[in-house]
Amino acid sequence: MKKKLLLLVMIFFFGNSFAQKEAAVWYFGDKAGLDFNSGTPVGLLNGKLITREGCASISDKNGNILFYTDGSTVYNKLHQVMPNGSGLLGHVSSTQSAIIVPKPNNPFVYYIFTVDQPLAENVDNDPLNDEDPPNNGLNYSQVDLRLNNGLGDIPITEKNIHLITYNPEDTEELKFKCSEKITAVQHADGVSFWVITHFLDTFYAFKITNTGVNKTPVKSSTPMNVMLGGYHSNAIGYLKTSPNGTKLAIVNSSSKPNNELGPKGEVRRNTGNVWLFDFNTATGNVNNGITILSGSNPYGVEFSAKSKKLYVTTNSFDIEGISQGSSLFQYNLKSDNIINSKIEINNSYNVAGALQLAIDEKIYRSGYPVLQDGYDKISVINNPELDGLNCNYLQNQIDLKNRIVHLGLPPFITSLFLYSFNYERNCLGQATHFYINSTETVDSVVWNFGDGTTSNNKDAYHTYLSPGDYKVTLIKTVNGEEREPIEKTITIYNSPKTTSTPYKLIQCDTQDNNSTDGLASFNLDLANDFLRTGQTDIEIYYYKSISEANEDKNNLNALNPIYRNSIPNEIIYAKLVLPSGSCYSIQNIMLHANPNITLLPSVLHACTNGNNKAEFDLENKTLQIRNELNLPQNVILTYYSSKNDADLGINPLGKTYTSSSKTIFIRAENEDGCFGTGQFDINVDPSPSVALSENKIVCEGSNNFAVLDAGIIFPATENDFTYLWNTNETSPTIRTNKEGKYNVTITNNLGCKATRNITLTLSKLARINSLQIKDLQKNNQVIVILDNAAAYRYKIIFEDGTSTPFQNNPIFENIPGGIHQLIIENIDGCGQINSELVVLEAPLFFTPNGDGYNDFWNVKGSSVSLTIQNIRIFNRFGQLIKEITPQSQGWDGTINENQLPSDDYWFSVKLKDGRETKGHFSLKR
Repeated sequence: MKKKLLLLVMIFFFGNSFAQKEAAVWYFGDKAGLDFNSGTPVGLLNGKLITREGCASISDKNGNILFYTDGSTVYNKLHQVMPNGSGLLGHVSSTQSAIIVPKPNNPFVYYIFTVDQPLAENVDNDPLNDEDPPNNGLNYSQVDLRLNNGLGDIPITEKNIHLITYNPEDTEELKFKCSEKITAVQHADGVSFWVITHFLDTFYAFKITNTGVNKTPVKSSTPMNVMLGGYHSNAIGYLKTSPNGTKLAIVNSSSKPNNELGPKGEVRRNTGNVWLFDFNTATGNVNNGITILSGSNPYGVEFSAKSKKLYVTTNSFDIEGISQGSSLFQYNLKSDNIINSKIEINNSYNVAGALQLAIDEKIYRSGYPVLQDGYDKISVINNPELDGLNCNYLQNQIDLKNRIVHLGLPPFITSLFLYSFNYERNCLGQATHFYINSTETVDSVVWNFGDGTTSNNKDAYHTYLSPGDYKVTLIKTVNGEEREPIEKTITIYNSPKTTSTPYKLIQCDTQDNNSTDGLASFNLDLANDFLRTGQTDIEIYYYKSISEANEDKNNLNALNPIYRNSIPNEIIYAKLVLPSGSCYSIQNIMLHANPNITLLPSVLHACTNGNNKAEFDLENKTLQIRNELNLPQNVILTYYSSKNDADLGINPLGKTYTSSSKTIFIRAENEDGCFGTGQFDINVDPSPSVALSENKIVCEGSNNFAVLDAGIIFPATENDFTYLWNTNETSPTIRTNKEGKYNVTITNNLGCKATRNITLTLSKLARINSLQIKDLQKNNQVIVILDNAAAYRYKIIFEDGTSTPFQNNPIFENIPGGIHQLIIENIDGCGQINSELVVLEAPLFFTPNGDGYNDFWNVKGSSVSLTIQNIRIFNRFGQLIKEITPQSQGWDGTINENQLPSDDYWFSVKLKDGRETKGHFSLKR
């Protein structure tokens, strides 16, 4: 009797539903803490943080602390430092050193976003110390609460992941990277989040989805420009989003162009401002900014729970920069003139600390008296929605049990737990459950489900008729007041598709000696492609039973993908999960082990590419194996570096594989699964050992030839190879006198090739373009002008038989007058040329005074005189006054027997070969 296996489809909600109490426990200051679970804040004594400013905490939906941080160190719920929980790149003196954001649809994973501070540690308490350490900017780390026995761990690969919020090409921006501000808000889709920070004139919004952090931010440029020059203090101040997600407020404690002191040496105060912007939770864009406070020194900012009021703390200073306490201001965000709605709620000698909205919808304020450095109480705004002093602000009201607060309080995603509703079960055919996730007393509600139907039930259920996106609206009435509508777009999904019959995953029985027992190790992931059937966003987990799949709501106890069946044709169950939805389907999987067909093809050879490795063409080898083993065309071959990988079908090799000689393993599959396994060797064959390149010289001349050889490195012999030159010659050597590039391809008897390249250069005898003889009356410089001067050596043989040594420089100094021989020799040994060199020597002056010394002026050198055609002498005006010969005594300084005066005179000497040289000399009396 043939049994029919039925497909079972189960649907279950397993997403994380957030309630108000994620923000129920705070840790801050010097080991201070508050617990809001009872409805009234109670001081805690178990905190480990020591921080002046930045801090962050997160609890579970029932208000139990999960972990907390100062931006540098993370403490788990037992107040122990989490593994890898130190060395985060935030800073305890950064205004908002950290904020914690849950990973959507994952109740165990959170992200800690951190921002560094631009100001260095300052041992001298100098607020203007500008010796900066490297600033780390914006980073995030992942906390996984499934690790370390549920206490959490930070995977080292997910720690301090950097996000760009600056121009990496700008050296000034690189010094700071980011402000001290960070906030987060829920996305318009009700699932994702935006993490927002600011630098200079730009807001950066990073989207966090169920797939992780999108590292490409949405950038919004604004008219608000925080200058780099005074960024040590300009970066200070809080950034907050309103609970309804529509507004964003930013505090810049100062807006100084530089860090210079005031005229009396005091710190320049009262330059800061507060801006209010619109925020689009669907796009992440920030726009429509207005300045609501300027010329002040603000620090903290916070919205009321209904996003109707905004509160700001600001410090007060006298004209000499001495602190006079602080003020607390209220703004009415529903006013037609928000700027002029400002009301001073309190003026005190406390410093301006942080403001933070709590789950009781009250706003708490940190700070301490001016003359102290901390305090054991914080203040509270009991009714933040009421106008002016009716907000009921109480100074130093909340007791911290002798623990100390400074400036900072932990920020939260207030839109998550104060301006939201939640839902569960969003698969088609399910009754989607809508509920309010706050603890306030609600008089009545109106749900609009976005498909034309409504409900007045506080705990509402609705079944949608088709998949798609629906905009759901909730209007609450609380204490007789109708609240603003809360909107959230939800998606109704189809269940993952499955088949009506079990999918048969076939493996070859190769892992034991009994190849017919039907037992083998299976790689379950090999079924994933079939199960997804185009549904690319589905996650798949495997279980031994349907009940195990249903009970494992968070998919933590699934089977290892490498699974050995316990009986032939065992049935297991694949759980197909839509991570963006709330449902799953279950598909039966049969594990069938075929008897193995052994494939043993021939060796694959490839020529070495160096280091005893070669590149093997496995795609071409597939064609060879099909023909060699006569395999059916529907058999697909894949290759692996180990037998285990081949058996399980993991880590397949690519179309080409670079390796040394080894064994490669085969996995053959058809449409049913594993067809067979096998192996073959890959051998690296040696290429010819040759000298790969050479430069050679051939001397100019029709009778000169160079012999070019294939460069075989012995002990091989030339007869072991074939040769092909680019001249089409096939001999081991060729003979040529033509300059150019030559190559020869040498092939050994294994078919491996090597190419040798030879550059042949024609070496020529020198060809003199000209000879220049300068400074005849000083150092007689001879310059040889010719092409490619560096290819030759030079020397002069004087008329008396002596000579200069050979030199590489074609310039000679201090050459005496006479007829000499210039020798230019080719440095490649290709010969030399000789050229006659005539050097004249003319005196610089003469003194025709009849004393027998220098009474006449003439060109010196008897041998030179034989080459001279004439010598002419001119006055300074260019008039010819005398023509002499070198054989005469020379010129006596007269013309027509009249003595010429002392002066400079010019001469020209023309040689018989037509060359001419000129110069001048002095007549002295």
